This record gives sequence, structure tokens and C-alpha cells, in this order.
Amino acid sequence: MYAKYFGLTEVPFKILPDPRHLWYSSQHKEAKAKIEYHLSQKDGPVYLSAEVGLGKTSIAQRLRDELKTDKSKQVVLAFAPNLKTANQFLRFIAMEFGVPTARSYADTLRNFEKYLVAQYKAGISPILLVDEAQNLTYDTLKTIHHLFNFATSKQFLIQMALFGQPELHKRIKRFRSLASRMYMAKPQPFDAKRTKMMMQFRWTVAGGKKLPFDKEAIDEVHRPTGGIARDICKLAN
Repeated sequence: MYAKYFGLTEVPFKILPDPRHLWYSSQHKEAKAKIEYHLSQKDGPVYLSAEVGLGKTSIAQRLRDELKTDKSKQVVLAFAPNLKTANQFLRFIAMEFGVPTARSYADTLRNFEKYLVAQYKAGISPILLVDEAQNLTYDTLKTIHHLFNFATSKQFLIQMALFGQPELHKRIKRFRSLASRMYMAKPQPFDAKRTKMMMQFRWTVAGGKKLPFDKEAIDEVHRPTGGIARDICKLAN
């Protein structure tokens, strides 16, 4: 209702993960750049661990959209399923890349290795982006560890970025051999200044001009939300 009143083309503070509405703070830009760097260097998996509402899904979607423009990359963005066993998770990954699965873990792993080698020879880099990765169990993390045994002397044959809530960081740290191979990126909540900048950005995307919140109102939005983007949008809305 207020969108029409203010002459906006859409509601500016929706909480859906629309990449158009993602305002990049310097911390978000740094986190995204770090992920892009390690994917391009093919030097190991990277993960982004942050609280709910800090833009993880939007960053993952934007990365997918940008990476897909490069025909030398095969990019899959998947939501981590609530699968318990290594075999279930490996079959899930294989199907996402169109690789034939088998009944046994070992056979599916061999099929996936053949696929990775073929892609490497063809000059194509498979990239797996996994959102909601806090759902990954110890056994499924072991599968990721196994996949990173497939490498040449110069690079890994598959690149991977995981996006999840703080529980993901805790699980990876408990898996020392995997943690030693992984890089971490972590965006931070907004301060009051960046809260205003994010709100103004969304207002502009929605077709507005001057943000109808004064400093006191912005402080009243920032304080109880702790600078969490999703909570800022819910309260501003």
C-alpha cells in the first residue's frame, strides 16, 4: 500500500533474496571478492559463515549469475539437502552435475572422478555453490573432503563455495583435515551509517528519491536489529 503512496514501482524492503536489492557494504564486497579469488585460483574450497539475514543467499545467487557468463565454467547452485549419509550426498552432487550415479559410494565416486578429469581436459571448471550448508553432517563433509583429493599438481578439479549459518563454521572446525584446506569469508552486520545507506539503496531501486526516514527513525531501525539486513528490512517495512 505505501509503495503507491510514495510513487514507488515496488516494495523496497522485501525480505526475499532478490540480487537487485542486495546492497554491498565494504564487508560484503570483501567477502564476495575473497570467494571469487579462491574459485579463480582453484586452490581449495571456501565457505561463508554468517548469521541469518546477512545476505548469504543473495551473494550466492549473484556469484552464480556472474560465473555462468563464463563458458569455461559449469556452475551449480544447490541448497544443501538434509541428507545424513555420504552416499546420499555424493549422489545428490553427481545428479546436480548430470553425472550417472551407482548403488555404491565407491562406484559413484569413480563416475564423478571420470567426469572431473574429462572436464579438466576440456578446459572446463566445475563449480559447486552450496547454500544452507549448515545442514551438512560430518559424513557429508567427509564427501567434500574426498572430492578435494581429485587434483593435479597445480589445481583442484572441482571448486566449491559453501554458504551457511554459524553452525557451519563450528562443524568445519571440528573436521580438522577439511578445515586445514578451507578458506573462510565472513560479512559483518551493518553499523548505523551503513544501515541508512542500505535503506536508501533499496528505496532508490524501488523508484524512490529521498528516503523518508530521519536520523532518529534510522537509529530506531538500526538499534533493535543489530545491523542484520533482513531484520532491518522487516522493521523498515
